[in-house]
Amino acid sequence: PRLDPFILNKSIDLRRGVTLVCRPSGSVRSALMQYIERLKEICPEQYFYRPEELHLTVLAIFSGTEHWQKEMERVPKCAQILQELLKKRHPFKIKFHGVTASQDSVMVLAQPVDDSLEAIRNAIREAFAGNGLGDLLDRRYKALGAHVTMMRFSRSCLNSKRLLGFLKKTRGTDFGEGEVSTLELNWADWYASMETVRVMENYRLQ
Repeated sequence: PRLDPFILNKSIDLRRGVTLVCRPSGSVRSALMQYIERLKEICPEQYFYRPEELHLTVLAIFSGTEHWQKEMERVPKCAQILQELLKKRHPFKIKFHGVTASQDSVMVLAQPVDDSLEAIRNAIREAFAGNGLGDLLDRRYKALGAHVTMMRFSRSCLNSKRLLGFLKKTRGTDFGEGEVSTLELNWADWYASMETVRVMENYRLQ
């Protein structure tokens, strides 16, 4: 695994960003936390997301950067565009099914039951581009799929074989389905830590 250089001492990490997110429903969140507890039994030395921190990124308005202050002056315009755009959108459902791992983290896969999430992303990209804000989006990568991060590698894995076996055995886990009816515009650190998250706007889908 690739260890995160900041996660054990977030106070030295100056990166901040503004992100449009949605939260898993209560039942899905409970299922995710049960899985996280099993991960903790295998590798307690790693970094785990708390219930309030679990989220799915709809779109990073601007990704975490040490130079976030200079981006903030454009955020009110972004929020205004989102307000107009999202009031025309309907709630949509997402299935949380399957576990995967990257070099950095362990995630659950999120699968929208229709094209609503992709349609929202593309509408935002189009609206931002039309208002001279297109350069803010998709700086690190273009958001295509969806996932919820549960664990990040913060130390060498002391039980890597057992962890790998567990991930393989449980990769088809079904965490349930939830409806997304509210999107949050958040200012936060790289990890969306509950200590730093500031909800700037809530957008209720009609």
